[in-house]
Amino acid sequence: MEPSYLLINHFSVVTNGATQGSSSQIITEAFVYIDDQIAGVYHLPASIPFALTGSHSIKIAPAIIENAIASNPRHAYTFLTAFDTIINFTAANPVTIFPVIGYRSSVKFALIEDFENPLPLFTKTTYNTIDTLTRDSIPADNMEPGHCALFEIKNGILMEYATRNKYSLPSSAISETFLEINYKSELPLAIGLYIDEPTTIIKTGVVTLNAKASWSKAYINLTGLVSARPFGTKYSLFISAANADINVKNVFVDNIKILHFE
Repeated sequence: MEPSYLLINHFSVVTNGATQGSSSQIITEAFVYIDDQIAGVYHLPASIPFALTGSHSIKIAPAIIENAIASNPRHAYTFLTAFDTIINFTAANPVTIFPVIGYRSSVKFALIEDFENPLPLFTKTTYNTIDTLTRDSIPADNMEPGHCALFEIKNGILMEYATRNKYSLPSSAISETFLEINYKSELPLAIGLYIDEPTTIIKTGVVTLNAKASWSKAYINLTGLVSARPFGTKYSLFISAANADINVKNVFVDNIKILHFE
């Protein structure tokens, strides 16, 4: 039997900028379902042969590389909707899909920072030895029109900034909590949480992102860390980088979000 082909392009994401922030996403993988049965996990764009004819329901669900570690299993990113459609398959007649998705209405955004406000939501911590944060509007530096954060880090300087506000996050492992961040960096970028407990504040690293010469995006799973601290009441996010090189190194970040389900 000559196969039918399904061609799946990259996801397009549509957001409400005022309440959900930037639509910038890097969704490289997809779970594909046919008639509600899993047909596989595919790297996008994908050309998939099927021994099918006739009308079938197709669902394409976004998946991400968790914590920017390529060897991690692909994680179903349920903060975003799946794309559903009906396709009439005929042999040797490829069908092309351009899936358009958005955030689910049940997603809660604890933090959205796109650095468009003149007063950023991040401030230096006691570990920071000098102010390095500027709002950069140079088009060549930015991934999209507007501003990003630029940290110019000199030799021997540790940069660490944390959110000015502290956030309540769900303590149950059933309710996922993720961080989204766009970044371009000449240094490894460490990310973690300050956790307020009744008698102390715990500082815990989550992941260190590798240096990237061009803009990238990381999806960082905070669920395990938050649920492992049952006495945590409030959380603040920190980002840091240290420069041991004789030259100034630049770190750019943008579109930082902490999101969860209730």
